[in-house]
Amino acid sequence: MAIITFTSAAGSSGATTAWVGSALSWPSPVVAVEADPSGGSQVLAGYFRGLARPGLSELALAHRQGDLAEMLPSLLFPAADSQASFLPGIRTYKQAGAVAQVWLALLAALRELEADTGVDVLVDAGRLGLLGSPSPLLSDADVVVVVTGTGLPELAAVRGWLPSLEAAPLVGLVLVDPGRPYTASEIERDFGVPVFGVLPWEPSAARWWSHAEPCRRHDRTRLAKAVTDLGARLRELAPNVARAEVTS
Repeated sequence: MAIITFTSAAGSSGATTAWVGSALSWPSPVVAVEADPSGGSQVLAGYFRGLARPGLSELALAHRQGDLAEMLPSLLFPAADSQASFLPGIRTYKQAGAVAQVWLALLAALRELEADTGVDVLVDAGRLGLLGSPSPLLSDADVVVVVTGTGLPELAAVRGWLPSLEAAPLVGLVLVDPGRPYTASEIERDFGVPVFGVLPWEPSAARWWSHAEPCRRHDRTRLAKAVTDLGARLRELAPNVARAEVTS
């Protein structure tokens, strides 16, 4: 199976929503890791409506004691009506420096979990360039997904950060609200990286995942369909990347 990491550059939004939506709509068992070093655990505060759960903060303590891999499965909690299990992020940005020491060990533990159970792993790496950024979960992911708007300020930031992601086997973009003003084909041609998918601008549908706000027939919205299509595309790509790594 695969590790797929979602991230964004300055000025862009939608990465966490795309990560949550992808995890909840994944058709097979998946582990969703909130590795955003900005703190506050957006997934607990948002989709899970302020639920208090242990997560990456406790895993950092276990790492100091040499027990990270053993503790990881016990910190994953399942989301109802889905095949996703979540590892919440740190509680405050003040923990970012300490948790930076965890990423390599967490990557190894996730690879072991992936090999033993066959799960996919989806990571929310937060915005690029933050203190404590989970660099190993970007450089050693099978696929890196950069979520961005299509305006010039957002794309300028993405262009500046793309060279830092060259170590990853496959990097591509997901465009939020395409055509404002640049289209997927224009961006793909100009940036030289694939566009994995496009997400429509549907705030009410997005806030079902980001804030747990009610959205009538959410599963029938354009956004839900686009996220499902994105997941299918990523599942199609990831095994090919993994096989290429094994044979190279």
